Amino acid sequence: MKKLLFSALLCCCMATAFGHALWIETIVNGKKGQAQEVKVFLGEYADNERDSVQHWFSNMRDFKLYVIDPAGKKQQLACTPAGNHFKASFTPATDGAYVLYIDHTVQEVYSGSKIRYYAQGLVNVNNTKGSDNLKQNDFVLLTSSPVKKINVPEKVSLLHKTKTNLPKAELVVQSPDGWTKKIKSGESVFSYVPVWSGRYLLEGTFTEEEKGEHEGKPFERVWHCVTYCNDVTK
Repeated sequence: MKKLLFSALLCCCMATAFGHALWIETIVNGKKGQAQEVKVFLGEYADNERDSVQHWFSNMRDFKLYVIDPAGKKQQLACTPAGNHFKASFTPATDGAYVLYIDHTVQEVYSGSKIRYYAQGLVNVNNTKGSDNLKQNDFVLLTSSPVKKINVPEKVSLLHKTKTNLPKAELVVQSPDGWTKKIKSGESVFSYVPVWSGRYLLEGTFTEEEKGEHEGKPFERVWHCVTYCNDVTK
């Protein structure tokens, strides 16, 4: 009975780890001198499920959130729990793009996989100068246009700082009304057409066949997952 209970618990943890995503939500157009609120969620976006921070698995609550200003200066933001999310804020001092970013490795190894979560956000203050600072980070998701419109094709690229080939790369597009589309590509470049207005979650993943030891446990691969919220207008 103990073995059965342990197996069930392990399967539940594996499903949580691989089914969930970590993402950032914020207003994409900020104002100079005005505090910008940032929220960090863990859950299932398409199902409108956002886990209570008390139930975040493993060491997920230990993530670190950074903001990179238009000049390229990086600063860690203090995050506080707020029910089903963590909240933070920063105040833009100049015009330009402010990059928000999380890079977090899960403490446990699940089914032979080390899991590395990334989440990004972008706040533009009057212009997009400095948006290329996103590329300072290890794994990012790039879109073809800062302004997203319904029925206009959107190109999405996954970019890793040191790897040119991303094996088994996938993009999952999740719309605000629960519609989900999974897209596979051998070149880490994807495209989709948003047909509804609202906030979409883009989730890019790839699996790295790398063996090693993490927190005292062996792993056979590394699963990378990056998210980015896109606001689409009519």
